[in-house]
Amino acid sequence: MNNTCLFKLTDTERDRLGNALNKIAYDPSGSLAYITDLRMTAISTLPRRIIDALSEQRASIQPRSHLVFENLPTDEQVFTTPDPDVFTPASKSGHVSENLIMAFAALIGEPYSILFEGGDIVNNLIPTKRAKREYTGLGSEVELDFHIENAALKFMGDFNFSPLGLLLTGVRHDPEGPLTRLADARIALQNLTAEDIECLRMPLYRIKVPYRWRRGNIVQTEPVPLVRGSASLPEVSAVFYPDMVEPQSSAAAAAMENFYAAIRESSFGVDVTPGRLVYIDNRFTLHSRDKFSGTNDEFDNPMRWVQRVFVAANLWNHRNLNPVKSRVFQPGETVEC
Repeated sequence: MNNTCLFKLTDTERDRLGNALNKIAYDPSGSLAYITDLRMTAISTLPRRIIDALSEQRASIQPRSHLVFENLPTDEQVFTTPDPDVFTPASKSGHVSENLIMAFAALIGEPYSILFEGGDIVNNLIPTKRAKREYTGLGSEVELDFHIENAALKFMGDFNFSPLGLLLTGVRHDPEGPLTRLADARIALQNLTAEDIECLRMPLYRIKVPYRWRRGNIVQTEPVPLVRGSASLPEVSAVFYPDMVEPQSSAAAAAMENFYAAIRESSFGVDVTPGRLVYIDNRFTLHSRDKFSGTNDEFDNPMRWVQRVFVAANLWNHRNLNPVKSRVFQPGETVEC
């Protein structure tokens, strides 16, 4: 992990932030009033070095690939792990984790969610028996290999529904659980030949649309590049878990395989534990999750509980989606690639 991306609060800073977040009622719909309260609280409570790091990421002039914040406040007690699709306040003693991840998200961009990602502004990533072999945040028995989140959604007609970034924080920790792995595509690209990079820049790849975003006959994109923009600040659209990208030539397939090898070589693992928050810049940083068996508590519920929030630079591209809650959107039938 790059130490310039790591920020740690002192105990005094942690307690001050925790006390402030405890006073704010969590709003699962993500209303503007709620987000404004969080922004005002965060700006008045967080130390300047943290505000500067988040502001620099928001400005996107010299963005880091990721940010890791440690020694953050946590909920006093976590009693059990809920169903990921059901808002269950009784699972823990408060809403510090939700307010924490939303406050940090609100200082980077505009937090939002998609209805089928969990139904609330904060998504609960909890392994379930029904999804254990799925390539989603609810799976466990398969590796969720390196990918840009919702990569195909960068090419939805005139719109880009892929998040600017995503934030992860731990609520409950499974000691047998997986690592989340990160890889900066800028580093990986430095290890490729000019010929490979040229292939990756050409419209030689068809990317599968995430299953729950598919409408009508829209299953994959038209041929698109996996890399756009400069080598120092690229826009990457790669997905490396099975059957998600269809190269259109043997050279394109070879370049993609070499890119994958360079991504894995440059990656590192982070354990998303309570008290730690990770921001991933989704424009050029790929992430993965190890496969794992997982352990259960005395109620036979999974020990692993991670929360996630998507963030956009603004919500203009979401204007044609149906806002079923303030910032929880549902794609309509007219969304096309």
